[in-house]
Amino acid sequence: MIPHSVYLIFLILHLTAFALFTGTLIANLINSNQLWLYTEKDAAITKALFHTTGKYNRIMGICLGIALLMGILMMAQMHKVYGAQLWMRVKIGLVVLILVVRILYSRNLNNLKKGINNEIKISFADIRKRISLFQLLQILIVSAIIVLSVCRFD
Repeated sequence: MIPHSVYLIFLILHLTAFALFTGTLIANLINSNQLWLYTEKDAAITKALFHTTGKYNRIMGICLGIALLMGILMMAQMHKVYGAQLWMRVKIGLVVLILVVRILYSRNLNNLKKGINNEIKISFADIRKRISLFQLLQILIVSAIIVLSVCRFD
């Protein structure tokens, strides 16, 4: 009974962290849309919105780390049950993909930060396209992970 209870604790923490990641991703998307409205108009508002974006990204990183750790711990307990199933392997691939997208997204945010602070000259239109693409990819990947969690196949 105790191993099953531990598994349920890992599952609750995993789902909570993933839900917080998803909600913060949506909030970050809304914040980014506001950021783009003020990039050419008001530098002070742009810096404040970008600072908020950094806070969201920190929360998303922590939540993704917790979700990943709890997923690993669940797999360690239930490896023979889920590990061999195709939907789980696809889901693991999507998690790796979202980690890569998050790394590329953060690199573009660093360029945006330098542009906002006038350290380098950047095209806000170009960086907006790239950041928006990475945000869209993250939403699509998260949606696919949710669908795979509900609609399991083999």
